[in-house]
Amino acid sequence: MENSLSSEIPPIQSSQTQGNWFALLSVTLSAFALVTGEFLAVGVLNEIARDFQISVGTAGLTVSLTAIVGMFAAVLIPVSAKTLDRRPLLLMLTLLMILANFITAFAPNFTLLLLGRIILGIAIGGFWATAVALSGRLAPPHLPIAKATAWVAFGVTLASVLGVPMGTWLAQYNGWRTSFTVISLMGILLLIFQYLYLPQLKPSSSLRWKELPILVQHPAARKGLIIFIFMGFAHFAVYSYFSAFFKHQIDFSDNLISRLLLVYGIAGIFGNIFAGYLGQINIRYTFAVSGVAFFLAFLSLPMFGTHIMVAIVLTALWGFAYGIIPTAVNIWMFTHAPEAVEKGMPMVTLTFLILIALGSMFGGIIVDHFDGTILFFAMLPLVLFSLVLIFTLARGLNNPKLTCEN
Repeated sequence: MENSLSSEIPPIQSSQTQGNWFALLSVTLSAFALVTGEFLAVGVLNEIARDFQISVGTAGLTVSLTAIVGMFAAVLIPVSAKTLDRRPLLLMLTLLMILANFITAFAPNFTLLLLGRIILGIAIGGFWATAVALSGRLAPPHLPIAKATAWVAFGVTLASVLGVPMGTWLAQYNGWRTSFTVISLMGILLLIFQYLYLPQLKPSSSLRWKELPILVQHPAARKGLIIFIFMGFAHFAVYSYFSAFFKHQIDFSDNLISRLLLVYGIAGIFGNIFAGYLGQINIRYTFAVSGVAFFLAFLSLPMFGTHIMVAIVLTALWGFAYGIIPTAVNIWMFTHAPEAVEKGMPMVTLTFLILIALGSMFGGIIVDHFDGTILFFAMLPLVLFSLVLIFTLARGLNNPKLTCEN
């Protein structure tokens, strides 16, 4: 039943694509800046906690609060924008990102820092709900949807590879505030780039409240979301305390932790590329590879992570696993529900942000009351269950080939 449903989905019409590589690149680079700003807090969590004399769990609010606000923005902004051209909307959201990181960089107290993170949450939620759905329309003709989506997701991976590790490295020598200042300055350049190259992006129709759960109502898309929920929660719960785990449980130096973040990010690039290619063949198996890699990394790091080379290998495996996820989730939706992607993407963004918020909050509770080792082990059943769902709930789903043009 669902196999036939997937195979009969009409391809995206050629009129929908703008055929503009620079436009696609501007969105990719903006994704890089946004995700760097969002997850840089993970890399400097120990420094923020020390400077404001708060616990690491409390400092984790810089991650969870951003995601919570982003959850609301991911829904409210697309609905409120109605038929507004998405070009000025994306420009405004980039401007908010610049403002948010400046406030964070110069905040004299933790309360004002959280204000900056709240504003960043608005920018992230609105940007993701808008930009990812447009990736197919911005892509050049004949570029497969999977690769167009992978381009945008590459910005996320690049943030892990260069943004977060370099920001963490810079924080070691010039303080964490300098890192957020640099992101703001980068945002100014990206705002100019977007202004020059983003075309007009009129939505095909306005989004109404009742249309928000359109992907949840689609059987194949719903199965992908369920699998992602279990796998994503496990990842974000642990990743939010990446630095805290390696510093307090493994006793690594800040310099070594920064290098591990770089390893994580580089491996994420390969995960992103892997998902872009295998996702065109079988997106279900792509998710399965990610789940197996997560399970092995989470099981082994607490037991063998004290050995530096082992920690490097397992961190790379972890980075590879997560590098697959953003691309795989979006390809799943473009593959199995392409006609619902533009209106349904806010739900995907909302799911991401809910998982970041709940995962980081849950991780903070475990870290404050137990330790990072318990957190890793606690996430193993969720990863294992997601693997079971891939081969039971989603069994039989296949991939029709879609491109950005007929």
